[in-house]
Amino acid sequence: MILFSEAIRNITSSAAPVSEEQVACEGALGRVLSSKILSPEALPPFTNSAMDGFAVSSRHLESRSGPFRMRVNGILAAGDAMREHCETGPNECWEIMTGAMVPHDCDAVIKVEETTRQGDTVQFSRLVRAGENIRKSGEDFQIGKKVSDIGTRVNPEHLMSFAALGIHSVSAYRKPTVAVVSTGTELAESAGPGSGKIRNATAPYLLSELNALGVDVKFLGVIADDPKAFLSLIEIELARNVDVILSTGAVSMGRYDFVAPALRDLGAEILFHKVAIRPGKPLLFARLGKTAFFGVPGNPVSTVVGVRFFVEPYLRSLQGLPPEQPYRAILENDTKKPLGLRCFFKAEMSQRQTLRKVRILSGQESFRVAPFLASNCWAVLPEEGDSAMQGSEIDIYPLHSWSSKEGVL
Repeated sequence: MILFSEAIRNITSSAAPVSEEQVACEGALGRVLSSKILSPEALPPFTNSAMDGFAVSSRHLESRSGPFRMRVNGILAAGDAMREHCETGPNECWEIMTGAMVPHDCDAVIKVEETTRQGDTVQFSRLVRAGENIRKSGEDFQIGKKVSDIGTRVNPEHLMSFAALGIHSVSAYRKPTVAVVSTGTELAESAGPGSGKIRNATAPYLLSELNALGVDVKFLGVIADDPKAFLSLIEIELARNVDVILSTGAVSMGRYDFVAPALRDLGAEILFHKVAIRPGKPLLFARLGKTAFFGVPGNPVSTVVGVRFFVEPYLRSLQGLPPEQPYRAILENDTKKPLGLRCFFKAEMSQRQTLRKVRILSGQESFRVAPFLASNCWAVLPEEGDSAMQGSEIDIYPLHSWSSKEGVL
């Protein structure tokens, strides 16, 4: 049995980043950028009006006192090209719509609601400042400004910037491929479990979680406690050069826990089997050539911990992402823990301004899924000690890393 920190070193050091590819922006959501993106143009591309109103030259007004009466030269609408020789005299202005190009000799827009229109003239009473209600060219993005850095996971807000800047494709890491197989004669595939059977609760979780992490995941189905059938399935996936094979169940010490012996028969290099954690101690990590193999215990919470804190760091490394960093929070309740084991507890975090507080929930047994519905984070207690006291500061992680942005839990 090894410590959690050693297990993570073994996992991340064995992961080489996957290849890069060019991806159309409409298919880039959730992908991880393999190169930084610089703005190819200015945004806004031209100086335009932020309001419906009248474009004026503030310098023509500086030496005068109101009220101001000006002749309206014409109308400038959004989408109109700038007129040739568009000049603005000392007592002239232009009616302008939001988004329309501002004439080169105008530097401010007064809002229409602050004016009175009389035929081809407009009147207003206050002095207008230079830059008022103006969106300057390049105010949002200047040419060459960094839009997104390498290692950025593409979210909808990134796609908005890409579209605004005319960026149609990006360089991204290839989606890692993951094959998931559930083991256990007790798992029912029909609507009713029947006597001695249970429903496969973890497979739907794993497929949705891995999809949210931006990987290409395939479910191989349920395999009974049959090593030959298991090995046949694994060999098929190895031939497909899948990046990761993830199995649930059959990794402990029981008579029918066949995964470790089967992998040895296949010539796998088992890097570790059993980690000093709770839940999920029997977790196994192996390599089969270029394919990584994770065997996680079958109890639902053990499965989730195995994916969240072991499989996911490997997938991050494959996509060139840095290790996830924990948040810190103040523990609200005394909690017992086994000495020498790092514990991952379902918990509920609350935040008031910059102060985070976390309450470890009851019902931490690895078979219990109901407490997940009340939790929004993981409280992680280190190997040292047999308890954590109220008021101590501990590490916490979001329940799902994909639901958190940097700096916000």
